[in-house]
Amino acid sequence: MIIAPCTVVTGGPEPQVHDDVGVRIVGSHIAQIASSGSLARAYRKETLWPARGRVLMPGFVNTHAHLARHLARGLGLRSLGAWDRYERALSPEDIRWAVSAALVEGVRHGVTTVCDLHRSSGCVELSLSEIVAAASQVGVRVATGYTASEHDSPRERKAALEECRAFAAELRRKRSGRLKASVGVQATTLGGVETLVAEAFEAAGDQVPVHVDLALDLTPAERWNARGPWRGESLPALWAHVESAPRGLLGAARERGDALSAVGAGSVAALVREAEVAWGSDSSVNAPPLPDGAHALGMGVRSQMHYRRMFVNGASWAAAHFGEDLGQITPGAPADLVLVDYRPATEFSTKTLLDHLWTGLLRAPISGVMVSGEVVMDNGVVLSVDEREVAENARAAARRVWEKLG
Repeated sequence: MIIAPCTVVTGGPEPQVHDDVGVRIVGSHIAQIASSGSLARAYRKETLWPARGRVLMPGFVNTHAHLARHLARGLGLRSLGAWDRYERALSPEDIRWAVSAALVEGVRHGVTTVCDLHRSSGCVELSLSEIVAAASQVGVRVATGYTASEHDSPRERKAALEECRAFAAELRRKRSGRLKASVGVQATTLGGVETLVAEAFEAAGDQVPVHVDLALDLTPAERWNARGPWRGESLPALWAHVESAPRGLLGAARERGDALSAVGAGSVAALVREAEVAWGSDSSVNAPPLPDGAHALGMGVRSQMHYRRMFVNGASWAAAHFGEDLGQITPGAPADLVLVDYRPATEFSTKTLLDHLWTGLLRAPISGVMVSGEVVMDNGVVLSVDEREVAENARAAARRVWEKLG
């Protein structure tokens, strides 16, 4: 397949803008980037995905989400206790439709990879299979795991970690490139971080990544005093809500080569602390955050850091699990791409890219989405699932869950 003609934003640490080019896809990967005319002449029999001059960018990576919480919109849940009651009320069918609706929303906003953390104490054993079934139907990449919480009993934590381990073994047998397992933990105190992360690394071994939800409520004076080093041979972990973490903990995570994720307004604080963070949605909209005034500073340091947050840091972590060069448009990279209906009135080039990102490109509608070489959305129409069916079933599931909560 050839995508042309388009303007390509390559992504990656050193982004480039290429005007009036085409991108050739072979199988699930990018094979070639060249002028539209030369590709058309060289590969006359290949399928053309008409880009019509749109901007082609790498798909976004959401590094921290709770997809099954999608049905809670309007409930106004805030506390861990309220979320625990909600998650206990979920049935396997509710999980399937919640995740489907959240992922469809993500596709419409150019999100092609999601790192999910899940809890549903009423159906632990069945829940992860429902998540990957929904992801398979929608056609996006998902890494998910069941979350062991600091408030669980030792027996419950052990069961959660074992569920992750068994789930990972099942996915390895199926060899599904778009679906990955993780070991999830949620800590509310620094002591809990020490205990749960050690248990998670032990359960994960050297084949499964650990995803840590830092649900911390700390005073500014609290410090991280680790009792000992974490396992060095394990895969790089993913730490969410780092805006609430003390510097010592962030430093220890960075020394391991782990990735840091920040959510919402708190991410600004993380940027001020000069932490290299990725974007995560938590329980909010599965869509990249729009730039705010603090980042609309052209080529300033904040703008560059925000670019790395959206296009580099999350993709770099995901690439270790889903394929080298994920999040970049370069030969050999996975073909996870979005077509953006953006028609700039001024020079759109490598030099002006950051200005366009903050003022227009990230606000423009997504017209097409490709994941692993397959078109998931074309001209604003999701092709992989029936959106109306997903919405109707999600609303029915939401009514069931809300009734249980009274």
